[in-house]
Amino acid sequence: MLYIDTNILIYLLEDHGQRSQQVATALERFSKQAHPFVTSVLTITEFLAGTECTDSDILYKIPNLGFHPLDTVVAEQAARLQRQHDLRIGDALHLATAQTLHASRLFTNDKQLAKIASGILPVVTLDEAA
Repeated sequence: MLYIDTNILIYLLEDHGQRSQQVATALERFSKQAHPFVTSVLTITEFLAGTECTDSDILYKIPNLGFHPLDTVVAEQAARLQRQHDLRIGDALHLATAQTLHASRLFTNDKQLAKIASGILPVVTLDEAA
């Protein structure tokens, strides 16, 4: 299972030139390797707040993408991660969700998150996926 950070989906669904193409190519490759995709419902909030979109329907059209709810297990793990690694709350929630789901990899283009997450689970950045 591939955990996808919000920034990857923003690159995919908005015009970010070469980054958009890199993400599309990487996700196609992961999909062919039979990797289901998952993200947190937090992605809906971050996507709508960080883009011009006013409706989350576009996110639900991404093939093989599931949304994991925030629950007390994720919330408590995120608090531990935030305290241990001085993560932003959103990044802590994403990493905690990936951990809780036993994701095989985290796909992000957030360098700070990637650095911290790489000590916990395998991380793929956009540069590596290209």
